[in-house]
Amino acid sequence: MEEVDALVDAGAGEFFCGLLEDQWHEKYPIISINRRPAGKGHFRRFEDLKEAVSLAHARGIPLYFTVNEHYYTHAQYELIARYLEGAVDAGVDAFIITDFGLLQFVKEQGYPVHIHISTGGTVFNWRSVAFFKLQGADNITFPRHLSIDEIGEITAAMPPMETTAFVLNSRCINIDGFCTFHHGLARKEIPSMFRNACMLPFEVQVCSSDVSLPFMRQACMIERQRIWERVHVDDHPCGACALFEFVKLGIGSLKVVGRGNPLERKVRDVHFLKRLLDILREDPSRTAFRRTARMLYQETYKRQCRSHMCYYPEVLHDGAGGT
Repeated sequence: MEEVDALVDAGAGEFFCGLLEDQWHEKYPIISINRRPAGKGHFRRFEDLKEAVSLAHARGIPLYFTVNEHYYTHAQYELIARYLEGAVDAGVDAFIITDFGLLQFVKEQGYPVHIHISTGGTVFNWRSVAFFKLQGADNITFPRHLSIDEIGEITAAMPPMETTAFVLNSRCINIDGFCTFHHGLARKEIPSMFRNACMLPFEVQVCSSDVSLPFMRQACMIERQRIWERVHVDDHPCGACALFEFVKLGIGSLKVVGRGNPLERKVRDVHFLKRLLDILREDPSRTAFRRTARMLYQETYKRQCRSHMCYYPEVLHDGAGGT
């Protein structure tokens, strides 16, 4: 609750959050209701969620509620329904959902909130967008693995729908919707860098023979996948240079990952992006914006831009001064 005003002051235009009570964790200790382990990044009580919603709404900011595990068992729905009803009573503006069964359940129950599709919905083409729109969704979050051009192709062909793209923090080589690993299963007593299942070594090869893909895009796809194999979990990736294209494509929201991060870091992230969006309103050239974004990134985070820390590494090869 205490984060709301500070983040709005920094420039946040939307919030997303989760809630996990002891009752859920005690019954389902290794299955979170919202893709985050117990003890990190959750509200604990619906009373606190309601207060946060009230504070956000007082500033004109919507708040979305995550119920975005990839799938749920039938036995869990009694408890899930209580969570959804509690969130509605708290006044949340939307549910963020991945599971198709839960999406159908929410439709049948007629909850008076919007439906947003999580990145776990694996929207890799415009037909996926059309499918989710038919199910009543209002917003989709593009997977982390799409290139700028691929996002552009989808937005050009898809039916009208609000869109969200990742821009800061926590990328992974695994595609969310195809992955059933759980973030909280690492065993700290094992003296290995592969404590977490997400860190198991493996190899990815790009085997597409599609000659219609531009050579530079194929090169960037191969580079990104191979680098992400070696630098698997990086908690500080950035896609800010892509804001130039995202604004022109009409992307509605930029997703800053890390609801469990310290407030100071959240404020810094939001303020960084807000400054860049303000610069874009001055209509700079792409080259000028890229250079400004990189300079501001280095000033804000005290590190250089590197391809393995870039959500959209193609921006480092477009002649705008990348390294």
